[in-house]
Amino acid sequence: MKVAVLAGGVGGARMALGFAGIVPPDDLSIIVNVGDDDRFHGLYVCPDLDTVLYTLSGVVDPTQSWGVADDGTRALEVLRKLDSPGVWMKLGDADLGLHLYRTSRLAQGASLTDVSEELSHRFGVHCALLPVSDEECPTIVETAAGLLRFQEWFVRDRAGPAVKKLRFQAAHRAQITDRVRVALRGADIVVLAPSNPYLSILPMLEVGGMREALHQAPGLKVAVSPLIGGRAIKGPLVKLMNDLGVGSSNSDIAPTYSNFVDVFVVDEGDSRDVANVSHRCALRVTAMPTLIPDAARAEHLARRLIELASMRTTTGDAG
Repeated sequence: MKVAVLAGGVGGARMALGFAGIVPPDDLSIIVNVGDDDRFHGLYVCPDLDTVLYTLSGVVDPTQSWGVADDGTRALEVLRKLDSPGVWMKLGDADLGLHLYRTSRLAQGASLTDVSEELSHRFGVHCALLPVSDEECPTIVETAAGLLRFQEWFVRDRAGPAVKKLRFQAAHRAQITDRVRVALRGADIVVLAPSNPYLSILPMLEVGGMREALHQAPGLKVAVSPLIGGRAIKGPLVKLMNDLGVGSSNSDIAPTYSNFVDVFVVDEGDSRDVANVSHRCALRVTAMPTLIPDAARAEHLARRLIELASMRTTTGDAG
């Protein structure tokens, strides 16, 4: 069974890890958000791509769930001594080595897709790790303090300024890559990982051609809610939803996906939400264990999701 996962942040990386543990590499494509990408110290930094890469290769820092384990910050300390701008973005020494390589290859004319493939092979990751677009698509956060790039709002300002609106104009002008189209067209199941819907998934959906590609994708399309008991496991999702005035429940998230997703998955502890979500939007809703703190739990969830697609294939029903 061929699988495509739309991933961003820690939730997306762990979902990718779950599928990587049970799906042959040639049958797995991880499509990754690039709305968080930015430049620091002249280097092109791709936080979501790198978090997925580090997680799948087994070098991720287990305490942070991002960055490289046991990494140092000597280079950053020098930059701080020199009053270099952007030192608020924590980039470890090993991390900087990757950014140097990526920036150099991009300057030589390689696409972000090409560079991501090179990095994957060097790190021992053999499934397809695909940026959603080769073009720059920065997510802009409109706040009470003005317009901020995502990393300025999220890291520098610690998601403090109230969010009025998210802007995706650059994504609208960009296009998904041919490899992303092929991956979606060939997948038996497309999984929208339990990433932040507004900061990780929506920036991908706003890239030119993505919604159409999802509509045309023949496989079962499943979205996994990032909320458990009304709270996000990691990140500022609930605060963001409250800022945007969109509510903060599974019933509020589900409509975001209702136009192109077949199944919406909530945690088994939120089974009471199944009827509420079904009543609010035309989606099949099911409950299963969605907390994935480690590879074993992530693999268990991945198997359950594949079972949904298998049932559809054998019976013509989404489960």
